[in-house]
Amino acid sequence: MDYHGLVDRLKEEFPKAILGYSVFREELTVEVDFQSIVGVGTFLRDNEPFKMDVLTDLAGIDKGPEQSPRLAVVYILTSTDYVFRMKLKIHFNENDPVSSVSDIWASANWLEREAWEMYGIKFTGHPDLRKLLLSDDLEGYPMRKDFPTKGYHFEKPVRV
Repeated sequence: MDYHGLVDRLKEEFPKAILGYSVFREELTVEVDFQSIVGVGTFLRDNEPFKMDVLTDLAGIDKGPEQSPRLAVVYILTSTDYVFRMKLKIHFNENDPVSSVSDIWASANWLEREAWEMYGIKFTGHPDLRKLLLSDDLEGYPMRKDFPTKGYHFEKPVRV
């Protein structure tokens, strides 16, 4: 597969949004400006030679409070037409709103909810951003590096 040609095609369409790329073990990762994720995602879904019709997974990353930008999201995409996978990666600060891709790939709905709940990543335009896994009264984001490793001291028992 010609990964450099694929990236060149993306750079033609989004000259300022494509920040870099790497190929590791035959898998392409493209770094994208976080403000361009919806445009790049829509293009990848709808156009040749990509046709990335499935969002397989979405992973939040916290690099720690001392890093800037602190947070990242990796989108793992699959083309069922071409049996091809690639990743998109965006970096942003904790107060930056990231546009939801749930209108592009329906599977993003629950994946973005989990990333919001665990990392505090704010997805704007998400249709139903509410907790999936934790109780509503738990404050903080358990997957962040500054979350207490032994949890918070609770004056009352936590509902299980």
